Amino acid sequence: MADVRFEKGVYSVIGTKQPYIDAYDKVTGRTNYVSDLSLPGMLHGRALRSPYPHARIISLDTSAAEKVPGIKCVLTGKNVRQNKWGPVTKDEYLLAVDKVNFVGDEVAAVAGVDEEACEEALSKIKVEYEELPAVLSMHDAMKEGAPVIHEDFPGNVNHHFDIPRGDIDSVFKNAYLVHEGEYETQLEYQAYIEPMGGISTWDSKGNLTIYAGIQTPTWSRNDYAVALGIPVEKIRIVQPYFGGGFGAKLSQQVHPLGALLAKYAEQPVRFFLDRVEDFQCGLPRVPMYFKIKTAWDRDGKYLGKRTYILADNGAYASYGAPIALTAMYRIDIMYQVPVLHSVCDLVYTNKVPTGCFRGFGNTQMHLAHETHLDEVAEMLGIGADEIRYRNIAVPGYKNPHGWKTNSCEIKQCIEKAVTKSDYHAKRDELTKKNESTGDIKRGIGLAGAVHVSGNRSFIKPFEGGAVLLRMNEQGKVYIYSNEPDMGQGIRTTLSICVADALKLDLDHICVPDPDTNIVPFGLGCFASRGTYMATGAMHMAVEDMRAKLIKLASEMLSLPEEELKLADGSVVSAKDPSKRASFAELAWKHVCDFPGQHILGIGHFTPAGVEYPDETKYNNISGGYAFGCHVAEVEVNTKTGQIKVSNIFAVHDVGQPINRLALEGQLQGGIAQGYGWALMEHLKHNEKGRVANACFLDYQIPTAADIPQIEVDFADSFEWSTGFGAKSIGECATNPTAPAILNAIYNAVGIRFKELPITAEKMLKALKEKEKASEGRG
Repeated sequence: MADVRFEKGVYSVIGTKQPYIDAYDKVTGRTNYVSDLSLPGMLHGRALRSPYPHARIISLDTSAAEKVPGIKCVLTGKNVRQNKWGPVTKDEYLLAVDKVNFVGDEVAAVAGVDEEACEEALSKIKVEYEELPAVLSMHDAMKEGAPVIHEDFPGNVNHHFDIPRGDIDSVFKNAYLVHEGEYETQLEYQAYIEPMGGISTWDSKGNLTIYAGIQTPTWSRNDYAVALGIPVEKIRIVQPYFGGGFGAKLSQQVHPLGALLAKYAEQPVRFFLDRVEDFQCGLPRVPMYFKIKTAWDRDGKYLGKRTYILADNGAYASYGAPIALTAMYRIDIMYQVPVLHSVCDLVYTNKVPTGCFRGFGNTQMHLAHETHLDEVAEMLGIGADEIRYRNIAVPGYKNPHGWKTNSCEIKQCIEKAVTKSDYHAKRDELTKKNESTGDIKRGIGLAGAVHVSGNRSFIKPFEGGAVLLRMNEQGKVYIYSNEPDMGQGIRTTLSICVADALKLDLDHICVPDPDTNIVPFGLGCFASRGTYMATGAMHMAVEDMRAKLIKLASEMLSLPEEELKLADGSVVSAKDPSKRASFAELAWKHVCDFPGQHILGIGHFTPAGVEYPDETKYNNISGGYAFGCHVAEVEVNTKTGQIKVSNIFAVHDVGQPINRLALEGQLQGGIAQGYGWALMEHLKHNEKGRVANACFLDYQIPTAADIPQIEVDFADSFEWSTGFGAKSIGECATNPTAPAILNAIYNAVGIRFKELPITAEKMLKALKEKEKASEGRG
């Protein structure tokens, strides 16, 4: 695509606060989610799961299960045709063939008339296992003599990445200051409202339809086609509303397994995980260990960064490789660092497979880097905001990986956040107060953030979006897009763009459920691409429809096209507003002039200057980079160890805001998840490799009572590479929250925490160790 610069328009609806177009139906219970659906003759599916983290299957007897009343089929890895599959590495069977690799691995599956019949059948399947030594820590995976999990990967390393940019050794040799730090993050469960699941059904011609909540409905068909051994054109995915995804619901094991059951049972099958299974078998955030070494001059200018990452993929690869890559270098577009060297080992363990979670590896790196940066600032005797001002990216900056910013208002984000929070005055005041006696210590800290708006780092064919608009004969506009709505409000965002561009009321716009047999091809919602890509395509679609409406009105009103404009659901004369044609009149004229044809608006968008990375991982991967800054205020009770986050100030560069209400909601949700990750959430495995807290009684997430006061604002920005100037928010909202909290905790109690989560127990232990060390020095 040519390098096109879009200009900011005069907007009437865009940039305002609009309730979601589906909000009333949701709060009154009218909205049908995936789990509400039912098909005639539908069966229920369940899976038998491994009780061992690593074992060989010696024998498997399903004869008793097959005789249970109401059971229509029983499948194992030996009696079905299946292929190894996976979105990046083909390393997983739908049903284990010879070996299981984590507690929860699918060993057999049944379909029956109800859940009770399925549970009875599962209880009658007899499996003999030979337990094998297990790898339960990423730090043990590469040790000599470690058990091999996949024979194709003898060292348990799924991917090894090495990205050098410049002469890093020379930089460290000549640096004024060199600082090294180690940091580690944990497993975090997405905690979406609706567990993974869907309904699969086949027709007489071998066509498969899956009704499910999938973030990438069109793209995921490729993965499922491999798993099932059928052509991709045989797979249709219909996507109703679904209860959240946060990255986990890209390509999910449950859907092709449900499809396999439906095929052998010859009836539709509803296959949903229960909540415990979702904890045990979902795709939680990838745990990572970081060793970061940085070089600086005496003025606080960033000279170079060397990073080593060890990432825990769990039992299967899923999206681990691109997640690891993201952790290695995504943050490098926020700061001007001339020389870089990043190395990563992505390893298998016998734990729950990990996968995508809001931030996609970038969140983990933000935790490490943004706390590391504060450590350096203290060593150099400069402020946390100042060290960032001296090194942040600017518009038009091209980093050592070949990435280039268009709009870039990170400086404005930091300035606004610092001003709104009264950061400097509070920091001085709190430091003085904390020196006095008292159990409650208070602190304030900040962190910057960056994320892509779409990412071409692992999808080779293209990176873009497409939208189809259809105006029916009554003048109502229907939007067909591949971007699924999982609560983030993309249906409302697209409707706002149509309403503003076509001067049409929102109640004259409808967004049907995405159906891969109908909507244009697209990649779906991930990598914070939804708003940027879909509104870019929408800009072209509304211009296409606008031109057709103007042409029709010119013919109907006998007026030149240049005299006409759109207003109030009509095309009117700019000179004489009484001369007008309503959209309904024009739509009817079109149906009559072109029998049976509705007015269509077609938009397809590929951002300028975005290329698939070469073999060295060089090239610009995104059309627009979003930025932000969070300031957190905390209170630490030194007697109980309890940590309270009292305030968070968040300022983000999202380009042109489309729906401010949705943006505020995304920030509040992202901050809540960052808060939970920092202080509460940890999906733990016991010594037998089983998830030890696989329910909400044992796995803590923030409640409304925990969430701090949140103040939100946006930078004055416009991303000229896309039609309406909008960039992303979803993942950037989470990235700076945890490091801002950690930096605030340090300001409060003088302790640097390097490993999440920071629980009350960890805080008390650290305080005691600090006190003991102080006494030793005294």
